Amino acid sequence: MTIFQKLAIAIAIFVLALGGVGGYGIKALGDSKDRVEYVTGNTLPSLTLLSNSNINMREVRASLSMLSEIEDQAQRVSQLKTILGQLANVDKFMADYKQNYISDDRDAQMTNSIIQLLASYRQSIDSLYQGGTIQKSTDAAAENAKKQTEQALIKLLQDQREYNLTLASNQEKANKESYSTALYTLISLIVVSVGVAGSLAWVILLYVRRSLNHLQHTLLTISDNLDLTLRADDSRHDEIGKTAQALNNLTERFATVLADVRMASESVATASNEIAAANIDLSARTEEQASSLAQTAASMHEISSTVESNVDNARQANSLGQQAADAVTHGDDSVERMIQAMKAIASGSEKVAEITNLIEGIAFQTNILALNAAVEAARAGEHGRGFAVVAGEVRTLSQRSSSAAREIKTLIDNAITAVRNGSQQADDVRNAISNVKALITNASSLVGEMSMASEEQSRGISQINVAINQMEAVTQQNAAMVEQASSAAESLNDQAARLRQLVEIFRLKAGAGHQRLDDASTNTLSLGMK
Repeated sequence: MTIFQKLAIAIAIFVLALGGVGGYGIKALGDSKDRVEYVTGNTLPSLTLLSNSNINMREVRASLSMLSEIEDQAQRVSQLKTILGQLANVDKFMADYKQNYISDDRDAQMTNSIIQLLASYRQSIDSLYQGGTIQKSTDAAAENAKKQTEQALIKLLQDQREYNLTLASNQEKANKESYSTALYTLISLIVVSVGVAGSLAWVILLYVRRSLNHLQHTLLTISDNLDLTLRADDSRHDEIGKTAQALNNLTERFATVLADVRMASESVATASNEIAAANIDLSARTEEQASSLAQTAASMHEISSTVESNVDNARQANSLGQQAADAVTHGDDSVERMIQAMKAIASGSEKVAEITNLIEGIAFQTNILALNAAVEAARAGEHGRGFAVVAGEVRTLSQRSSSAAREIKTLIDNAITAVRNGSQQADDVRNAISNVKALITNASSLVGEMSMASEEQSRGISQINVAINQMEAVTQQNAAMVEQASSAAESLNDQAARLRQLVEIFRLKAGAGHQRLDDASTNTLSLGMK
């Protein structure tokens, strides 16, 4: 059984005992609370109601005694109302008592008897004092019956009050007895619980102390003597046993590690010498690599100069091609403007031809009108002679206008034909220029691509130069690091010797770690050769 389980059992027993003590105490307090609540919530209000009822009954009896001495009828009626009001108060008190404060069957029986006597007593008063008038015809037997009822009622109220006091006294005695019983019981439970829990705790502490002392002795011996062959007692099946087992495992591992460190220090000493020899060879090869990198850097510098010259030539060719393309574009724009002008001339010539046709039509109409005027002048005879002369002149002018219009039309048609031929030739020129422009653009594009390719080559060569410079710097750094590695190998040899001296102070098992010596030496040797 583990320490945790033992402590858990002890704590569980203590908690159960504490729970039992607490539960019993809570129950005792609850019972005491119920008894106190009974006294405060039942007995005291019951006594108050019974006392008030008894007081009212005594006042009724005194008021009835005074009623026979009152001569005035009005005062007698008022006094009777007061008596009946006092009886009503008693009825109300007893009804409240019956509804809320009955303690047991005897208390209920006494309450019912009082209520019956109150009813009988009220009937006696009603029969003796009707309307405040004393009935003279009533015999002494009724008066005696009233008094007996009155005395019985007062006595019964007093008895019920005494009975409630007796119940309260019984509750007080029960409360005291319960307190004494609960006190002694709680003390006994506490003593038993503390004794059992304390005994278990003491046994567990002794067991833990004994185990811890043995474990402490082992640790102190290992610490003082550095003897890693000692082992703690791990036969126990609790946390201390597991701790001792873990300590033994740790000691075993630590001893194995120290043995490995001892042999590794020997391997490091051997490897450091081999590393020093390898560093000398590496230094020679580093110098050869630095010489090769210097020659490569010179060759790349010449290539870089050639590529930069090609880049400049490509840029100039690209610039000339761009200028030729701009000139062709300008010529193309001029031809386009010429074509537009010739189209405008052709359009104007066509409009002039239309106007000439219009003039020729007007001349023809004028000639017809002149003929008609001449005919009319001939009909007029002597009076139309002057008009005939004018008509002849008009006819002559119309014929001349028609002839001129035909000549102009012929010239305009020739001009239109010439303009159309010129426009066709201009279109041919524009197409030729467009073809030349496309060829120049393609050539310029090719030259631009050549320029970009040359620039890319130049940048690539620059990056190669940077890389070669970096490689040269790294090679120089490697040479410096080789020297540092040589110094570090010497320092490593010294540290290995110091480490072996430190490990020697520990006491280890004979032959510990020899199995790893060959592997460690082989790995170290391989590392040195690399």
